[in-house]
Amino acid sequence: MRAEAPVDFASFRMTREDVTMRSVTIPRGAVVLAVLGSANHDETQFPNPEALDIAREPNRHLAFGVGSHFCLGAPLARLEGQIALTTLFRRFPDLRLAKPAETLRWRRGLLFRGLEQLPVVVERARQ
Repeated sequence: MRAEAPVDFASFRMTREDVTMRSVTIPRGAVVLAVLGSANHDETQFPNPEALDIAREPNRHLAFGVGSHFCLGAPLARLEGQIALTTLFRRFPDLRLAKPAETLRWRRGLLFRGLEQLPVVVERARQ
């Protein structure tokens, strides 16, 4: 998955030792803000990380956690998403954005994020 999550969990951490990331050193004892929502935006893991590509391979996303922290509800969430999207697009096969995607505005914050609006239109074939 590579989508914008509506809830963006953040937590404060203190570094235990000097850490260097991309030529920037974060000194021991510094307070850093770890934002879970940024995890799937790492350009070293994902080519073009801001693009939604449902067929991306490999797709080492962290949407449902990893290892012992993997979400037990992941299969149910995937099934619910598949059912919801399949139903939506079956009922409205001509559903399209009403304006260009690049003009959509995102609400950003530390806890909640999402589109301000998602204007859509159902294009009907002319007869």
